[in-house]
Amino acid sequence: MVKNFEVEKRFGAKLAYVRKSKKLSQMKLAEIVDMNFNYIGQIERGEANVTIKTMCVLANALDIELKDLFNFSF
Repeated sequence: MVKNFEVEKRFGAKLAYVRKSKKLSQMKLAEIVDMNFNYIGQIERGEANVTIKTMCVLANALDIELKDLFNFSF
């Protein structure tokens, strides 16, 4: 079995989980990171191939370590 199967979907689900736990809407997160809220939705649905730089920006905005977005046990 491939360990990294559907990593985009898992990353997006974790991003959504953390965002919601911080009581932020997609619109508010997008405003904080200066991105389109549609793009945030695409990331959360696993439809976007996100760059490391974008991952860092999102982690910083959520006040978490980047590695925490890759902890898929939640």
